[in-house]
Amino acid sequence: MPSAHDIIVFDFETGSRDPQKTQPTQIAAVAIHGRKLTIQPKGYFNSEIRPILDDDKAIEMGLDPIEDEALEITRKTRANLKKAPSPKQVWGKFSNFVNKYNWKKTPYFAPIPAGYNINGFDLIIADRMCQQYGPVDKKTGRQTLFNKIHRVDVMNLVWGWLENNPDVKKFSLDSLRDYFGLSKENAHDALQDIKDTANIMIRFMKMQRKFAEKVHFEKAFADGKLYI
Repeated sequence: MPSAHDIIVFDFETGSRDPQKTQPTQIAAVAIHGRKLTIQPKGYFNSEIRPILDDDKAIEMGLDPIEDEALEITRKTRANLKKAPSPKQVWGKFSNFVNKYNWKKTPYFAPIPAGYNINGFDLIIADRMCQQYGPVDKKTGRQTLFNKIHRVDVMNLVWGWLENNPDVKKFSLDSLRDYFGLSKENAHDALQDIKDTANIMIRFMKMQRKFAEKVHFEKAFADGKLYI
């Protein structure tokens, strides 16, 4: 069996919706063992992040101002965020956390990023943070914090199994909490969101592995049966 990369399930809470310009207000993560699908030792990270609270200054820097609606959803206050550590400080600590699980200390063995809708949101922010604070490849300018090839967007993972299920109307994390029977208490706090996302991911990965053991994939199209 090939060695497995560890998986870092992470989530940003932010002050607006545009991943290209939003200011993160919190990041949380959990490190999952790639084979055992269990939490790694000291496997949690969680920190609020101090945004630019002056709207004019934020706009001047090409960032979205912090929206009151976003603060209400994430239950954060400007007063508390003002006391949070800077983005540079938090990203440095987060990078150190992720690198603990890069066992060979090479970009090719970096942990696999995972999360809910990370392809459309969180990874875009992570790329921005890497561009600003590192780590990036000096030649290509691309981030080297996470695995270069693999990623697990749990929204897409769930869609693959439930896209034909008439009982599932939406694929938002809140909708799936209702469908799967997960509590919404503390929802939209990054730490709770990564716990729920990780639990969903692990359940589906375990199910996939169980089914995959019984399916013969090699030369599956050798009989000439094609669909298009």
